[in-house]
Amino acid sequence: MSERVDKFCDGLRDRLNAIEARVESVKADIQALPGKAEKALQDKADEVRAKLQAQKQRVEKTRADLMAWAEQKKAETEATIREWKAKREAKQLNGRAERAEAFAEAAVAYALASIDEAEGAILDAVAARKDADAAQ
Repeated sequence: MSERVDKFCDGLRDRLNAIEARVESVKADIQALPGKAEKALQDKADEVRAKLQAQKQRVEKTRADLMAWAEQKKAETEATIREWKAKREAKQLNGRAERAEAFAEAAVAYALASIDEAEGAILDAVAARKDADAAQ
């Protein structure tokens, strides 16, 4: 593979490893929830909400990038791509490759943000369940 492809794959692997570590961290936090005091649970939920709020603008941009990619992909039909390959139109093919790489990176970033959002939802659900149980 080319050096550029290797660099892209290495970066993607690093991001996926970060996602895996984040999932493991969330899993550990969730497993520790039943024993946590209400204050600790609320503090963790507040921390996650603050993180989500800080990421909101970036997540919205990522979502917009993903939508733009989908529209671009529709415009680039298989016939068009075959034509670019046959005519060896490097500029168009390079642009397509760069957009595909950006899409992959955006999708991974969006997945990571989704994990954070899921953690917040889980913490809210646990807090709600504790409140309901306490009321009975």
